[in-house]
Amino acid sequence: MNKILRSGIYKSAFSFLLFFHFAFQSNTLAVAQVKFSAVCPNKQIGKNELLTVQYIVENASTVEQITPPPFKNFSIVSGPNQQTGMSNINGNVTQFVALEYILKPQRPGNFTLDAATAKADGKILHSNSLSIVVNNKSSGASSGPIASSPFGNIFAEPLPVPRSRQFDDYILHKGENIPEKIKKNLFVNVSVDKNTCYVGEPIVATYKLYTRLNSESNLIKSPSFNGFSVSEMELPDNYTLSTEKYNGREYKVYTLRKVQLYPLQPGTVELEPIEVENRITFLKDEYANSQKGDMFYDMLRQFADAAAPGDATEEQKITLQSKPLSIIVNPLPEVNKPNEFKGAVGDFKIAAEVKKNTMTADEAGNLAVSISGSGNMQMINAPSILWPDGIEAFEPTLSEDIDKATVPLKGQKVFNYPFTVSKPGKYSIPPITFSYFDIASHNYKTISTKAVNVDVKKGKGVTPLIAGHLINVNKIEPETYGDKIFAFRWYLIMIFLALGGLLFWSVKKARKKNTTVTSTIIKEANNNPEEAKETVEEIPKNPLLEAEEILLENNAYRFYPVINNCLRKYLALKLKFPEKELSKKNLNELLDKHNVGIGTTLMLTSLLENIELNLYAPLSPINQMQEVYEKASEVVSLLDKQVG
Repeated sequence: MNKILRSGIYKSAFSFLLFFHFAFQSNTLAVAQVKFSAVCPNKQIGKNELLTVQYIVENASTVEQITPPPFKNFSIVSGPNQQTGMSNINGNVTQFVALEYILKPQRPGNFTLDAATAKADGKILHSNSLSIVVNNKSSGASSGPIASSPFGNIFAEPLPVPRSRQFDDYILHKGENIPEKIKKNLFVNVSVDKNTCYVGEPIVATYKLYTRLNSESNLIKSPSFNGFSVSEMELPDNYTLSTEKYNGREYKVYTLRKVQLYPLQPGTVELEPIEVENRITFLKDEYANSQKGDMFYDMLRQFADAAAPGDATEEQKITLQSKPLSIIVNPLPEVNKPNEFKGAVGDFKIAAEVKKNTMTADEAGNLAVSISGSGNMQMINAPSILWPDGIEAFEPTLSEDIDKATVPLKGQKVFNYPFTVSKPGKYSIPPITFSYFDIASHNYKTISTKAVNVDVKKGKGVTPLIAGHLINVNKIEPETYGDKIFAFRWYLIMIFLALGGLLFWSVKKARKKNTTVTSTIIKEANNNPEEAKETVEEIPKNPLLEAEEILLENNAYRFYPVINNCLRKYLALKLKFPEKELSKKNLNELLDKHNVGIGTTLMLTSLLENIELNLYAPLSPINQMQEVYEKASEVVSLLDKQVG
């Protein structure tokens, strides 16, 4: 109790001092301004094209929520697709959190997307509004990949087949079996680049819609990919729509989804089907037979634009599913598996360096550990470091640059560890090791950095502050500011003294209160020991019950905080560890201590990161929330079996 209270007071004090520090040092530290904007690459589109809109928060330390405007006159095809990142251009560092939506216009016209709102660094921000023009005809430059979902009329351009048979597939003849006609000319298929792999080795799965009919198709259910870590692959415009031959017949093909799947555990895993709802329009043969010549041919070419009268057509609705597909996932070999192996599969390199090899005890240092290469990059976590005595290290921050278009994923993760040194001297941070399974050679490899040396000189006795950024309070030169800085430092010392007194008084009061409460509990327990035993909290039969109830409400704003709390409470009880002290680092250590399998650990880590990301902007559709709930249930089931 006292430890937690002290931590809270320290954080409050540091936050206040950091604010005060930045306010008086605008000429010394260039603090980038928080910016919130709405971006649309193409504001003029055709009625059958898609619109991409991004809402971006830049340079914020914390982004609590991004709320888009109501998309009036548009339907959401995909989104919110969440992105985070950092760029460094000529020394100017910019970090951002963004939400992306792909929208389909409901009708032509001139529309305005109102400003979005965001809560970042405790402030409410408003983006700019967007003016969108939707034309009757195609603009020739859709701003969104139609592969996400093939909305609209997908037969705007007829297939190049002989004129005599070109339109027979969507002419409905008397006595013709409609289900069989549809089955022959419209279907969904899934393909993979391989059917067998190792845990952590990527499988590329591609879902496509094949059609020879005049239809409008909506993607109504995507696979949940339980048992996999998923990386969506962006598709170029010329890839989403193509013409392919299947069983000797030519089809127009739409790529609905393409993903890299990284298996988390061994076994036979079945890829769930994708579901597409289709509305098909046939031309009745009575009407077709009454038309002749080029006029009829031109009318058929424009059939997608409803040139035929209403009584000359017939509509059918059908929901299609792809066939289930099984993947055999082989376990990684146990022979020669390093003790420090944490599930990385691919080909990697590791390097480490400090920002400054020579520093004073007044300064905060930074150790940057970079892991680069190709493989299951999303599963790489911060490596453990054996810090020498005299160095105090803090939780690392992560920056990454990953190319999701490559298979496997390729890029770099950089873990920045802030640290302080208690006294002058020469320090050596031992080599940092990293183990992975090399797919090419089917062997484990262990790589390491060089030792990193730091020479720490005596300072002036000022304690460095670390709160998300490295702050060296001695960096301002007195001779530059003269008497003003001298007065400022005395003022800063007075603030420290005042805060120190407040902290001492608060801790003393809390300790006294805690002692009184503890004495009361002990006294009551002694009076009635049986009743005291009953106060031990047990794990509920369904620890996710509250989240399950919220799921039925289809309320993402409530669902993600609730399932996050349910999982943390369950983990704390299951692992017998205080909930308030659970962090990514000690969670992994606890799972290792209880001999939890690597696959389960990676699945839990991926799940918690997904939930954390959605806490910023919980706008997921119901199927995505259902997927998160199912994965959480699977993790709970696995932990119940592995942890006694």
